Amino acid sequence: MTDFETLAPGVYLNEIEAAGPIAGAGTSTAALIGTVANDSAVPNVPVRVTNWTQYTEEFGAFKKPLSLPYAVRGFFENGGTLAYIVPVTDMTKLSDALEALTHQLDVSIVCLPGETDPALQSPVIGHCESMGDRVAVLDGAGNADNDADTAPVEAQAGSLMTERGFGALYWPWIRINDPEAPANSPEKVTVAPSGHVAGVMARSDNQRGVHKAPANEVVRGALELPYNLNDTEQGALNKLNINALRTFPGGPPLVWGARALSKTTAWQYLNVRRLVAYISDSLLQGLRWAVFQPNNTALWKALERTVTEFLTRVWQSGALFGHTAAEAFYVKIDEELNPDPVRELGNVFIEIGLAPTRPAEHIVIRLGLWSGGGRVSEA
Repeated sequence: MTDFETLAPGVYLNEIEAAGPIAGAGTSTAALIGTVANDSAVPNVPVRVTNWTQYTEEFGAFKKPLSLPYAVRGFFENGGTLAYIVPVTDMTKLSDALEALTHQLDVSIVCLPGETDPALQSPVIGHCESMGDRVAVLDGAGNADNDADTAPVEAQAGSLMTERGFGALYWPWIRINDPEAPANSPEKVTVAPSGHVAGVMARSDNQRGVHKAPANEVVRGALELPYNLNDTEQGALNKLNINALRTFPGGPPLVWGARALSKTTAWQYLNVRRLVAYISDSLLQGLRWAVFQPNNTALWKALERTVTEFLTRVWQSGALFGHTAAEAFYVKIDEELNPDPVRELGNVFIEIGLAPTRPAEHIVIRLGLWSGGGRVSEA
């Protein structure tokens, strides 16, 4: 007897298993690299943690001048739910830590809390670019209270700029309650913002989606900033793709920038880079069923249907721009892309075009004075 057998003449329905819809890849898992308080921690081995208590049990708590513990607590405080901690004892061995992270395929954000040397930050960006599915969230040069000198962070950004924008730089640092200070004598401590910002990204992804720029978001736990930028100063930093942290009257510190460290306009927004990374990662995971299938037009049609269905859902979520799906994306898989020499090598090429939404970074208000018969406008 076969799997499907007919006993009498007639029409029968036979349901067969087909390729299921592509599930979206995760976007909010962070990797934080740095020195921990526990000297017995095994270096360059990523450890999965899901809350602050688990981190302290594994690595110890705060220990000045370490930046990593403050960053990890800030990550979970701001909405992060899963992180890999990579202890290092010597930053000259950073390459070993980054190599270890190539085996953690669910990582989407990489932080190097407290380290502001471009010689250390550049390899992190390079790691993210080679992996293709993650971005580096980096700290701008530290600054003293009321220090208005932005020259160090501007020079830093210039050293980190790349074509494809797999990194983002945040400035200034933030001030939080010192967790080691006595309860009856509260004090504040200035810490690097990257861990907190990574948590903000995770929170924004979970609430709105990866296509929403992780900006205009409260930095939980941050009380104030060591320096408050004005609009002119931020404008200068924004042109250099440096993301500002700002406070406005009566409000808490906010992430007030959404730029990637890219030389090109196409990749200048962080949410665009992260959206494309999300789509790429989702397709890589969701199309594994096609490997080793007969390379023919039936496979091409099945791939086209599966990819189109996934991208339609991405468009419907508001991540792609267009009144219709056809305006938002296209999927091409045909003999032009896959001629005989390509098929003989066992390759299948799929061409996908996307129209990602970009943040409304500059809102222009035209204010009109109405006098009944005429109007005076002010842009």
